[in-house]
Amino acid sequence: MALSRLSPVSCYEIGDERLGSSGALTFKVSFETAQFKKHLIKLYRDTYIAPPPSAILGMVGAMVGVRRRELREFSCEKGILTGAVLLSYEGTVNETMTVVKMKDWSKYIRTPKRNVLLYKPEYKVAVASPDLELMKELGERISRLDFEFEIFGGNDYNFASWIGDVRRARLVRTKEGHGYCRLEDLEGIDGSGTLHIDEVNESGVVKYAFGQGVTLKLRKEALAVDDGQDSILVHESWKFLR
Repeated sequence: MALSRLSPVSCYEIGDERLGSSGALTFKVSFETAQFKKHLIKLYRDTYIAPPPSAILGMVGAMVGVRRRELREFSCEKGILTGAVLLSYEGTVNETMTVVKMKDWSKYIRTPKRNVLLYKPEYKVAVASPDLELMKELGERISRLDFEFEIFGGNDYNFASWIGDVRRARLVRTKEGHGYCRLEDLEGIDGSGTLHIDEVNESGVVKYAFGQGVTLKLRKEALAVDDGQDSILVHESWKFLR
């Protein structure tokens, strides 16, 4: 997919004048296992319960043929907003892996490390952009399962087991939604699910609240994609790329 220049959609907050004209959709995706590696953990591999905006952007890029090194420019120019909510999973897998490093090209150092994965997670993913042609192409590709690159759940050994149920949606402003948000913006929750607090790299270290089975109540209005079933909070995807 060739990148086309858009007049001024470049990396700024979408104003109310663009709210109604932006395209939006949701789709569901499930994986046998998934690992969306926590940004700040170095000694072992742990996972967020849902893909952060950068991971969803990577899925979008894989679908339409945008490579990793081009993702920041692509997402910034297209004004891509992303978010997701965990619908279900069957627990976590905790395993020990061995990392092998070579010292002075003559000695191997083996270090055991903990590795945490999600088992059979299912998500509803939300994407929005002022580029209507991109959103149309994305919806058609998901419906046809016609992707330029494979879709993974974080790493290239976490295979997608199912993708589909594409729904047209609207980009809206709201004070409640599903998925995740900055902890400082969270006022409360509705529901009997779970809430996970994790640090995320959003152009700096920021604490985020990830919800499952709960509605997040916000202190101020935020952007969300509403498909008539769920209102999923979305975020400026380029800010989460490292």
